Amino acid sequence: MTPDPFPLDECQERWLSVTCEYLDRLLEDIEKVLDGPPEGSAFPRTFPDIPEDRRVLIREAIPPIRNRLVQVLDDLGVRRDHKAIPASRAIRANLAMIDITLEELKRKEWGSPGSPAADGEEMKKIIDGLREMISALGTRVDAAMDSDGPIPGGKT
Repeated sequence: MTPDPFPLDECQERWLSVTCEYLDRLLEDIEKVLDGPPEGSAFPRTFPDIPEDRRVLIREAIPPIRNRLVQVLDDLGVRRDHKAIPASRAIRANLAMIDITLEELKRKEWGSPGSPAADGEEMKKIIDGLREMISALGTRVDAAMDSDGPIPGGKT
């Protein structure tokens, strides 16, 4: 075993780990941009202006950068596994935030002064429908974690 090139104290390890994690997230964002917006995205962040053959060249340059980050962390003995959370928890947290956001939207007064109350009621129905869809997605996540059971609304 070769000695560490230079020892890092706990603060330096944390700083290096957090910085490399941030760099990895930025690389992940680049990959998502290269993949284009998700199918049916209501608010795409980007539009594709890079030809596919050029996107391939960019994609191919990302793994060596990641490999180098991992190599540096490993060579310095910096752990990289302590921050990962279960995917199901991340999905549930996002679904909870979506539900809260929709609930806040529901509390807003809809319509302009003098407009029929039905306008506001219609918007509340739309929001309730969205909340039901989010709840159903949460049920699918729960069912997906139960590997023995069927996924509600899933294809058989």
